[in-house]
Amino acid sequence: MNNFEKANNIKLLIAYDGSSFDGWQRGSEGKTIEEILEKALGTICQHPIVLQAASRTDAGVHATGQVINFITDHDFSLNKLIYRLSQLLPKAIAILHAEVASENFHPTLDAIAKEYRYFVCTGRAQLPQHRIYSWHIPQTLNLQAIKEAASMLCGKFDFSSFCNKKENLCQLDTVREIFSIEIQEMCDERLCFVIKGNNFLYRMVRTIVGTLIDIGRGKISKDSIPEILRACDRKRAGICAPAHGLFLHHVFYN
Repeated sequence: MNNFEKANNIKLLIAYDGSSFDGWQRGSEGKTIEEILEKALGTICQHPIVLQAASRTDAGVHATGQVINFITDHDFSLNKLIYRLSQLLPKAIAILHAEVASENFHPTLDAIAKEYRYFVCTGRAQLPQHRIYSWHIPQTLNLQAIKEAASMLCGKFDFSSFCNKKENLCQLDTVREIFSIEIQEMCDERLCFVIKGNNFLYRMVRTIVGTLIDIGRGKISKDSIPEILRACDRKRAGICAPAHGLFLHHVFYN
């Protein structure tokens, strides 16, 4: 139990169902996770709160391991903070852990890797409970081709072909490193794409998944991956997978 006597950098681990939110970032016309959390924390801390997040997830994207932080000098225990937030927040947002971080901790700048998970259902019928958390593709996919193509995407490359160029204009450096892509076959006719990298461009994970699915469906050759990477042309890659199958699973720090 921590009680504060000076300004502290509070680090929170949170999870959310992104289905009913217009993404993480405050400023859009719809309701966002950031503004809901800032309002709840402002009520508890009795002063305006500004949040930083490890990832600014899009509308419809979920998280089981989002990391955020804020500065406050308000006097309360961390256990009480979690309890109060659970009362104020909608059921679609959960606080999993709270701690006092180092003074200079920043959830984005200090992250060394992020892991996203994307779920695809390949059965003829999709279980109702998976409907809003998996992309339904009711056909047989060539998993061997998908896995071989995924291995070609691992490494440090310019991923311009796998991002939304308009949204990434402010990011002059489009080189990213993917550490691993694993395709897990689940027992309920679902696939889980586990993608870990140092950082990701806008819609990069969803475009990678969409491209791999197009390869599995025979629409794109697995051998075209090196050429797609070299082209730095979004039109050369496959479709962008829908948001509802994507989860920010874990953010790694030293």
